[in-house]
Amino acid sequence: MIARAVVLGVLAVLASASSAGALTVLRQNGIGPLKLGMTRAAALRTGWLAHRAPGCELASPRPVTYTFTGPMAPAGLRGSVEFTSNKLTNISASHGVRTSLGVTVGVTTPARMVRRYRAAGFAAAAKFDPTFQATFVTVKRRGRQVLTGLADGPRISLLAIPLVATCD
Repeated sequence: MIARAVVLGVLAVLASASSAGALTVLRQNGIGPLKLGMTRAAALRTGWLAHRAPGCELASPRPVTYTFTGPMAPAGLRGSVEFTSNKLTNISASHGVRTSLGVTVGVTTPARMVRRYRAAGFAAAAKFDPTFQATFVTVKRRGRQVLTGLADGPRISLLAIPLVATCD
């Protein structure tokens, strides 16, 4: 009986350790329980979000942002979301995330991201922007931008749906 309890305890610890190191999948329409277009109240009820802050002061209407620091957010996930007119309009992640096609922040190069999405039937292109000193990878489906990757070095350092929010 004690041996069984010990084995179950060890298995629980191993399961939590492996899930803590697991990468969260960024989909075209959201991440975890968060979906583009959902209301701010519904998004906050997921427990994934905390630390409200004002978004870009140049945008009208001015967005509201939150980080993935809520009590239910996956360990290791870093990034933020943006709400415009009370709707979730943008999701960005800089750590602990991958796409369903295996593009992983900190691992995948822009060229590999382009190849993977083109092979899956998307329109994808990478372009260096001298203003931001970074390479932006845009992924489109049916003419609509669905995903953006940003590389400020040799690898993707940020993934965002549908785009990397900038304030300029």
